[in-house]
Amino acid sequence: MKMPIAQSKNGVLAQSINAENGLTEHETSLNVKHKTAAVMLAIRMAAILAINLYETSKQVLRTRKAALETMFLQTRIFAMLARDILKPVLGNLYNESWEITGFTKLAPPETVDDMLVLLLALKDFFTTNPTLEFAERDVTAAHVQALYDALNTANSNVNSQEATVGLLMEAKDAKLEAVRKSLRDLINELSALMGPLDQRWKAFGFNMPGADETPDSPDGLSVVLIGPNAAAMKWNAAARAAYYRVWMKIHGADGDYVAMGSPADLDFTLENLPAGSTIDIVVSAVNNGGESAVSKVVTIVTH
Repeated sequence: MKMPIAQSKNGVLAQSINAENGLTEHETSLNVKHKTAAVMLAIRMAAILAINLYETSKQVLRTRKAALETMFLQTRIFAMLARDILKPVLGNLYNESWEITGFTKLAPPETVDDMLVLLLALKDFFTTNPTLEFAERDVTAAHVQALYDALNTANSNVNSQEATVGLLMEAKDAKLEAVRKSLRDLINELSALMGPLDQRWKAFGFNMPGADETPDSPDGLSVVLIGPNAAAMKWNAAARAAYYRVWMKIHGADGDYVAMGSPADLDFTLENLPAGSTIDIVVSAVNNGGESAVSKVVTIVTH
């Protein structure tokens, strides 16, 4: 039977925990030398640390993006104020006179990069034309410079943190891949120490290499009453099934399903059924790799 290594973060960490549990129980008796419980634990904990660093960095990035968004909104409000203050001088409609201010249209910029360019141009404009500053509303070259510095810093913080997140993601992925490799290495080591049908494989959370893949669930189950206390069952063959198990639950009497037989054929007769009862019937498929999920329930009512 195949022993796939999980690709998901939670899946591979869970597989490693299961393997560590198996090693704690059996590594001494099996004389495991390389991928011991201590080694596996260290690899898994390194992965967890990398995951935590990555998740923390993403939270920092979210915080920095929120700060950038707030700062960008402040600069847009300022840009609209500066524009309105300059309209009596430069015109209510966009024209060539506006170009020296950095405005490419009278609507404020919609991106951080464009806003930074506008702020630099406005700072130079008010530096050159101090008589057009409006200090009462903080529309000055000095205030434009302060806004530019704050927005540029917030933007740089986001860019820097995005790079950090990318690096930590690569580190996290590498550590998780190390966990997957440790599991593959452990499987190879155990293969030299245990037979393919050794039940101890299950203690490590692994399938037995020599076992068949678990069968498909049987379908097509039909149940027909053939007398006052008997019913005939039929179902379709399930892939990889060596034999089947028939299960029955009597309403009001059984808390769970009760095994009634293990036929190798695709039919079975239930006998000595209680009269006047509602009975749920299912069938499962079995091989040396395990047992399938049960079929869809068929319910009969005896007379």
